[in-house]
Formats: sequence, C-alpha cells, structure tokens
Amino acid sequence: MILTYKILHNKDFSRELSKVRKIAEYAIKHRTFSSKDVKHIGLKSAIANQILKKYGRNKKAKAVSNVKMTIPNQSINIDRDNKTITIPCLKYSTHYSFPTDFEKVNQIEIGEQFLYVSVSVEEPPNNYLPCILNVTNKFIGVDLNTTGHIAVVSNPDTGKVWKLEKAAEHIHKK
Repeated sequence: MILTYKILHNKDFSRELSKVRKIAEYAIKHRTFSSKDVKHIGLKSAIANQILKKYGRNKKAKAVSNVKMTIPNQSINIDRDNKTITIPCLKYSTHYSFPTDFEKVNQIEIGEQFLYVSVSVEEPPNNYLPCILNVTNKFIGVDLNTTGHIAVVSNPDTGKVWKLEKAAEHIHKK
C-alpha cells in the first residue's frame, strides 16, 4: 500500500519549478522522452526524466497548469535514526515526523509550499474480515469500474440497483 505524507518545506523552489514547467511544456509540444533534449534548461536529468515521462506520455495533456517537481527514489536519501530526508541533487534536507515503519520511499513531489512524500508500507492483514462476516448477514455489492458512472451499487436482497453520478465522469476517473 502506498501512503503520501505532506510536509511544509519552507524553501524557495521557484527557480527549479519554473525549469520544471519549461520541461513539461517541451514534453507536451514535442512528445519526447530524452533528457538530452532538455539539457539546456539546466535541471538534473533524474528530475527531467520524471517530468518528460509524466507529460510526454499523457496524450490528453494540451497545456501545463499546475506542475510539481518529481524526485525519483534513486535521488533520495533517508536517515531513519534522525528522521531526515535528503535530496542531494537539490542540496536540500528536512526532518519528517511520520512513522518510520515504511518499506521504502517511492518518490517525492515538490510544490510551491509542500513536499509530498510517497512511501510503501506493508498491507494490514485481513484477519478482521471474519468478524465482520459473523456480525452481518446482508451484503451490498459496489462496482467502481463502470463506464459512465462513479459507482454502481446493488443490494441482492431487494434486487435494487443504484447508478451514481453518470454526469461526473471526471470524479470516476480520479
């Protein structure tokens, strides 16, 4: 399971974020995946590759509105004893307060004010399921992968089916 923690960074990343925006606009315009093509912009290739992949592969993207700088896990150092995250390519270090029982840091996204740290944690065991099954004797089915709806819910006892929010396609995709 992946959890994302939000940390206030208190550093001005505006220069790096403007470079990220230029790379994202270049990726949308040229649909390129090589950091050699954007080397002249001056951002580290590990970060540039993440942005090129994100925006170059998205065929629906026509313009860049809100861009975050994505740091891959290879460019992140974690000190669990001191609870410190270091990003050497940006010469940035910060403390974190979330639990240290995560397996690894997947990536960090940097916005104007916050770091978004995505970590992998072990799935909790499903041993609570038999307790629920013993208490309840009715079930409701929910289908979240329906076309044109956010969800379809059905009750097998009554046979009733509810199709929720057909018009809100964008919420379904989220």
